[in-house]
Amino acid sequence: MKYRESLNIVNKDLQLPAILAINSSINAEESLSRVFEVLQDFLDADGAFVNIFDAQKHLIVFVAHCRRGGVSSPLGSVEPPKSLRPLKITDKVLNCSDIAEDRFTEKVLSECLPDVKSYLMLSMDKENRHLGVVCFYSRRYDQFNEEQRALLKSLHDSFSLMTSNALNSILLANNEDLMHENDGLKDSVRESRMSLVKRFSARTPSLKEITEKVEKVSLTEVPILVLGETGCGKEVVVNLIQQLSKRESGPFVKLNCGAIPETLIDDEFFGHEKGAFTDAKVQKKGVFERASGGTLFLDEIGELSLAAQVRLLRALQQKIVTRIGGMHSIPVDFRLVAATHRDLKQMTKEGRFRNDLLYRLNLFPIHIPPLRERPEDLLPLTDFFLNRLRSKYGISQPLVLSQKSIDQIQRYKWPGNVRELENTLERSVLTSSDYQNIRVVFEGESGAAGQTKPVVSADPVKLETFELMQKHYFEAVLKVAKGKISGRDGAATLTGMHPNTLRSKLEKLGVAFKAVKPEL
Repeated sequence: MKYRESLNIVNKDLQLPAILAINSSINAEESLSRVFEVLQDFLDADGAFVNIFDAQKHLIVFVAHCRRGGVSSPLGSVEPPKSLRPLKITDKVLNCSDIAEDRFTEKVLSECLPDVKSYLMLSMDKENRHLGVVCFYSRRYDQFNEEQRALLKSLHDSFSLMTSNALNSILLANNEDLMHENDGLKDSVRESRMSLVKRFSARTPSLKEITEKVEKVSLTEVPILVLGETGCGKEVVVNLIQQLSKRESGPFVKLNCGAIPETLIDDEFFGHEKGAFTDAKVQKKGVFERASGGTLFLDEIGELSLAAQVRLLRALQQKIVTRIGGMHSIPVDFRLVAATHRDLKQMTKEGRFRNDLLYRLNLFPIHIPPLRERPEDLLPLTDFFLNRLRSKYGISQPLVLSQKSIDQIQRYKWPGNVRELENTLERSVLTSSDYQNIRVVFEGESGAAGQTKPVVSADPVKLETFELMQKHYFEAVLKVAKGKISGRDGAATLTGMHPNTLRSKLEKLGVAFKAVKPEL
């Protein structure tokens, strides 16, 4: 049985990665850029834009625009033509094969995008109110088909939330009395993100239990302690807590306690005034002060010395700090989230962690079990990471593991947890020559045929960075293709990438190739 069939998941569509991209940011420009990267090969569109209708100023405002190759440019705003009416969009999305048939849109785009020939346009509506449109366009006639239209239709609700956010931002700039609408929008964004997380976590009992805890505690102000082995996904959970909290719009300050020397902990915690010591050339705010109004994430809190724990406890209790060399007390208001792989209860028994600090932190602990204890998560996580890698590297075809590789993944104990699984899959994809039969490459393997058992050694194995591995891979592909990018025997065909996407990737990696005019 094929991998995808075994999961009973339709992975050929791009719905889930597209929804993840749309909901990755409340900024319309960032969201559009990310979802365009996911969909550009499937749609073969030349660009996309989002515009909203500002009824107060009677203007069509372009809030986001992106093109192939990661290029974006502002389009500004235009007054809608008074003598023309837009085409009626039925069933939420319109596939226009010739823009000449839509004189209204043709007029609106005549100055900013005069070379548009066809488009897929989603009409964004919320509670019977027209918000604007999301449009994917092409410089060719009759570019889009029914399958592409159906996919965009399935993304309508997610896009609607994005345009609603953009419209409310403009309205808030026009009228401060609309602040309550922004609060409601944040709740909608929060609910949308949680709904997406639930859809994914529902596949396994362990993830479902964790997300239920996150949902309950995120909207509170209590300190949170996230426990689990290295690489099990603690930071992912912390990021989700921040995104779902009421402090989402505030600062999110992270500090790895294990990376700070004891001599510098006061400076990191409290900051300093200019001239407080020899090297204090400028004033510096500490993490307590920088996180005020938002969330402070202390990773590896179990590495703090007892003296540093006292300082942290005092800041939590008093909500007041004083910079080194300062004379004034500064009020702070932050929500603390901490994480560690240590057994803090055992450390308190040994006198290495303060009991009173643990009481404050351990009010709502979230324990993430290691991957070896939740084998039911392996295949859903594998599928999730493969979809994300497909989007990351612009691979047009589905990524499918060989049955032998699936068996290896299920047998392996994963001492490095989720992080090791993700890294292993990325290494396997980068070294694969057949995306429909990917052979898993564990740490220490070359990627060539031969060794098939995962390497677990006490001695550290020195590996190349993923960037360097990618560079070597693409250099080898270009050598086979004799420097040719597009065409039947070109590097784009060999990698399953669009020529423009491949060129952009080569430029980022610093791989030399012959410059050829991109295909339209």
